[in-house]
Order: sequence, then C-alpha cells, then structure tokens
Amino acid sequence: MKYIITETQDKKIQSFVRRLNIVDDFISMLDPKDICKYWNNTDKDALFFADDVLVGAVWVVNETLGIKNSYDNKELYKFLEDAGYYDKLIKIFHNSFELCE
Repeated sequence: MKYIITETQDKKIQSFVRRLNIVDDFISMLDPKDICKYWNNTDKDALFFADDVLVGAVWVVNETLGIKNSYDNKELYKFLEDAGYYDKLIKIFHNSFELCE
C-alpha cells in the first residue's frame, strides 16, 4: 500500500524522526524502582503511565522546537504512538515490576 503525503507532512515527519533520540534518552532515564514506588502493577496504571511518559517526552521535544505548550504538538504524540512507543512503555512498565520484586 502506498501513502501519498505532502511536502509539509514529509518535513514534519523528518523533524520528528530527527528528535527520536531525545525521546529514547527520556525513556532510558526512567527508573524501574520509581515505577514500582509510585504505580500499581495494573493494566489501568500501565495505560496512565504510558500516556504520562509520552506527554513528558513530547514536552521535552517541544522545548527543542521552541514550543511552549505541550498541547500544541498533538501530532508528535500521535507519531510516537503510531511508532510503537505507547506499547513499548507499557512493556517497560510491566517489566519494571519484575525487576523490583
């Protein structure tokens, strides 16, 4: 299946891709002990955790783009979600509890 995107969309995607290392660094700094300390090992908390971390990652990327409000970059959140970061964070969440036990 082919997708046709505009030049503006392509530039935005390339901008997001260039900043994935910022998101990866942000996620790598998560401490499993903090996850165990502040969250419960439930599916509901896993969803809240993933959302919270993605919003935080968007906030950090927004700072590099000069955007002052995280709500101004909903497209980046959706991009990260589509790129599998949401599922990755849920997996990190559940694996953290195995490390803490």
